[in-house]
Amino acid sequence: MSEDWSDPKLECDLVMKGGITSGVIYPRAVTELARTYRLRSVGGASAGAIAAAAAAAAELGRGTGGFAELERMPDDITAPSPAGGSTLFRLFQPTRAAAPLFGVATAGMGSKGSTAVRAKALATLRWFWWALVLGALPGVALAVVAGVSGGGGGRWAGVVAGVVLALLGAVFGLVISAAGLLGRLQGWGMCTGMAGYGGQSGRSEQSRHSAPALTPWLHERIQTMAGRGGPGRGGGEGPVTFGQLADAGITLRMMTTNVTRYQPMSMPWDSRGYYIDPAVWRRYFPEDVVAWIEQHPPAVTGTTVKDRYTALTRAHARRRGLVPFPAPRDVPIVVATRMSLSFPVLISAVPLESIDFSRGVNTRYRKTAEAWLGEHPDAGTEEALAAIAAPEFEPNWFSDGGLCANLPVHFFDSPLPRRPTFAINLGQLAAGRAPEADQAKNTFLPTHNAVGALRHWHTLTPSGLGGLLGFAHALVTTSQVWVDNAQLVLPGYRDRVVTIYHSGDEGGMNLSMPKEIVDALAARGRAGAAKLVDQFAGGDPGGTPGFGFENHRWIRMRTSATGLGNWLGAWGTGYRTPVAGATDYAELAGPGAAAPLPSYKPGAGARDRINDLVGELLTLIDDWGADDAVAKGSPRPTPRLRLVPEEGVATFEAPTVGDLDVAFTSDAGAEMMPDGGAGLGPGGGPGGGRLAY
Repeated sequence: MSEDWSDPKLECDLVMKGGITSGVIYPRAVTELARTYRLRSVGGASAGAIAAAAAAAAELGRGTGGFAELERMPDDITAPSPAGGSTLFRLFQPTRAAAPLFGVATAGMGSKGSTAVRAKALATLRWFWWALVLGALPGVALAVVAGVSGGGGGRWAGVVAGVVLALLGAVFGLVISAAGLLGRLQGWGMCTGMAGYGGQSGRSEQSRHSAPALTPWLHERIQTMAGRGGPGRGGGEGPVTFGQLADAGITLRMMTTNVTRYQPMSMPWDSRGYYIDPAVWRRYFPEDVVAWIEQHPPAVTGTTVKDRYTALTRAHARRRGLVPFPAPRDVPIVVATRMSLSFPVLISAVPLESIDFSRGVNTRYRKTAEAWLGEHPDAGTEEALAAIAAPEFEPNWFSDGGLCANLPVHFFDSPLPRRPTFAINLGQLAAGRAPEADQAKNTFLPTHNAVGALRHWHTLTPSGLGGLLGFAHALVTTSQVWVDNAQLVLPGYRDRVVTIYHSGDEGGMNLSMPKEIVDALAARGRAGAAKLVDQFAGGDPGGTPGFGFENHRWIRMRTSATGLGNWLGAWGTGYRTPVAGATDYAELAGPGAAAPLPSYKPGAGARDRINDLVGELLTLIDDWGADDAVAKGSPRPTPRLRLVPEEGVATFEAPTVGDLDVAFTSDAGAEMMPDGGAGLGPGGGPGGGRLAY
């Protein structure tokens, strides 16, 4: 197999699904694609975010062996750890308080039947013996008292009652102690990602060997693959950032979930309202990463009231020991990766501080500050600090990106793609089915237009405790993946998504997978990627167009045009339908429209231009409505175009090869837009939305 990644002829985007340790599928899938394609945009959620960060770093270090490093990753994580077990297992190091829970949860992994049960029982005795003893003491005391003081049948009844009480008490003690430990989890996770319990071997200082924890290990791997200096590598270039990737023409995006606001968020975002507490963040990230953030606050250089208000709020934050979250270009990619993979209970959520402006005290602060700064144009920040009471900061907790979008296929899509956006999906083999020896048979890629349109079924049992638990699992899973799954059956989407299947013994929460399983999963990922290359690049990459990409582009043109036609028809119907008690749309905008406007009023001359443009749009709608040539015979199911909220993500537009003048744009929410200006879009309209399907 060729180890040459030096000169791919084509470009692609890539999105990868979350799946905890199932992520071992990705390294060799990525390196297989990278032989034919240069990775221009990479994204993912949870474990897919780790793979995305590694892929982007390897692309950045393509000329210095980045993909060779990535190719070796499956071997590296199955290597023996200096603390015992495999490197993969020792990456997950619980806090001291969570060690008993982690010890029981991971006992017996890789074993089945009585062996696994025995391992769980021994781990429970090891970690919770004191809870079992304390819980059983009342029953033991009753049995002893009955045995030494009773007589006849009453004596034995007392002994039996004591034994039963001891057993129930032991279970009760175990449950109470475990519940207490769950309540003490840092950030609702057993592992912070940093060094914890179980990361060292030996009892004496001389014999101890430290095993790397997840976040420092990931940080070091990113630095190595990118060819950058880092901790212990003799370099001083700092952590790899989104800006460094963008300067090389690489776009990286990840999904995280702000559970405080019930909000999925893409990173890097352009919001300026978040702060870190460096003392707290040192529990989650290596020292050089936190120091980088402290040294790279977003610039505030203007003198407007808005700029001075930002400087004042930051000064209040500084008094509390807080540091503003960096501008998008300066965010280390390891930070976004860690914030995306906070798998609940296993890996702790990450806190950022922010101000809740729905609270009265903070609303008053903003109004007071803006008014005072407007009345004192020459006052400095220190003077404003003395005059204006501080707002109240509170944590926003960021958890796993896969909670809302585990396969964010939408990240890099466009109506008419210039390059393929591949996606790697993870699927569970049917119950009782073992993986095939030929790894290609454990993968699926639609190769014909009629294939892949059916949704996967999950059989439910409508009775018993198992049936109830299965129903609960189906409810949670449906709320999590329904958007992802809906896209996976659309024409023009499903044809570029390869699904890699694994069994219940592979991936997922199996932290202690043996080398043979990891090797099989890695080979499976390579086989799936090879199918994408064969289908889309063909036998002459960069020369004769591959059938898959030609077909994909044509289908995208048909489906997007059909969706646009339907959207335009609905727009025209709404425009022309009178509404009781409201001004007709035709009087707000369109030929001759002159009714007073309630807000977002265009500037001088702009309204006439808007009226002309709306008139042209109406003509276009009439032309499309008079002819069904576009919609007739279009692929099914037909996607529906709709307005969706902007994600607030900072967008780094990847340049073409040889052109490194990177455009940096940001999409702010509607509350950040001025109430005025000209035009229909962000320059003078409400903004904050985008058309998607």
